[in-house]
Amino acid sequence: MRIAIPVDQDSVSASLGACSAFHFYEDDHGRIVRQFLVPMDGSGTDAALALLERYGIDALVCGGIAQPEREAVAAAGIMLFSAVSASPDDAALRFLSGAIAFDESNTCNACGHGHACSMDCESCRLR
Repeated sequence: MRIAIPVDQDSVSASLGACSAFHFYEDDHGRIVRQFLVPMDGSGTDAALALLERYGIDALVCGGIAQPEREAVAAAGIMLFSAVSASPDDAALRFLSGAIAFDESNTCNACGHGHACSMDCESCRLR
């Protein structure tokens, strides 16, 4: 799984469009096997989502997120875990341990079902 966390001044950012970079993590059975920081190229939600899509992100762990950003994340088929306040490394570890709950108000458009998705339906698992 590939996880993205927007960062600003070494903390989880409250906004996708205003973050300075994304910290990316790859896990293997709950263990971080690779991590790296990618500065934002441009600004705004569209630039952020383009970066997430370029790196094939499955899950976004972020701070407070505005409704337009929430809808854009859902349209991109990325699972959303919001309202997180921590350092990026702590947030990634909390996410992998299951301590951060899926944002039920995020809908999945990857499968076309338009439901709150935990990647449990067959078409989402195939993504």
